[in-house]
Amino acid sequence: MPNHRPRGFTLVELLTTLLLLSILAHLAVPALAQLRQNARDEAATEELLTLLNHARSQAVQQRRSLLLCPSSDGKNCQSDWNLPWLLQSLEQQPLSWSAPYAGQNRLRWAGFTGHIRFHSNGTSPLSNGRFFICADRQITQQLVINRQGRIRRASTEENRQESSRCL
Repeated sequence: MPNHRPRGFTLVELLTTLLLLSILAHLAVPALAQLRQNARDEAATEELLTLLNHARSQAVQQRRSLLLCPSSDGKNCQSDWNLPWLLQSLEQQPLSWSAPYAGQNRLRWAGFTGHIRFHSNGTSPLSNGRFFICADRQITQQLVINRQGRIRRASTEENRQESSRCL
């Protein structure tokens, strides 16, 4: 009589495999959620960087000083940078009005004035400052605008030093 071995898996083997897969999935889900949040933060930072660079380049192209500030009505400047942004000439002539900041985190500004003024040469001498993107009372990203109007990302160490800005 030929020796036939049954092919397949036992119930114990299947349950063990299922248990291991569920443990791995349980460990992976929080990491994926954090990865997704990091991607959202990065996208919001890129959007912010794009809007700031657009305002600076418009000042240079139009050869005049432009003012960038938050505004709920598209006419008057306010202080909450989570509102839509207004780009206007110094004669109070609105040039563009952006959508509100799309990030789920809070956006905070720390600078000499409540607005940012880019001069016709692209500089912002009295408007240097920092944008803080805050989540869970911590800085997730920080953009620094220097007197020359250049915008850069802050280092992790700078974010740690300024962490009280998000409290």
